Amino acid sequence: MLIAPLQEARQSAAATIIATEEPVAVISAIYRQAIKEAASSWLEPKERRKYLSKSLLALWAKADAKKPPDGDAGPIDFDLTADTNGLTLESFTARLQIQTADTATVAVELVYQKPYVRSDGPFVVTYDFLRETGGWKIDNIHTKRWSVRDLLTRWLKDA
Repeated sequence: MLIAPLQEARQSAAATIIATEEPVAVISAIYRQAIKEAASSWLEPKERRKYLSKSLLALWAKADAKKPPDGDAGPIDFDLTADTNGLTLESFTARLQIQTADTATVAVELVYQKPYVRSDGPFVVTYDFLRETGGWKIDNIHTKRWSVRDLLTRWLKDA
């Protein structure tokens, strides 16, 4: 059937567009979707390859492979994009902190819909990018309290 090749071509084209966008544009698209849909699908296993560096993708795949099939949440049990387990994003501001030829760091300040419960702000999620295969890929996501690489590594060690 012709549908599958068309879907694959669209997904490949979307991955190419994402890979060639500048880091702030990539992050802005992620957060616009998170606000519009009150969720983020970009970290779902089938979507990750569009956004994540090869090394972060491999680390996450190792963690996924060790997850028990009984529905355990695994190493990531909260919404990384919103840095929360239940608050809804109202808006965001993405700022390029630094960029070289092969790396970039984007900080995203989050604003939650009221009434929010958190009082430990400002709420900032930082994305470290690498330039890979002609495009920008996220190599780490972190806040003052956590790093996705650390969460995955610790979980693999303890699993």
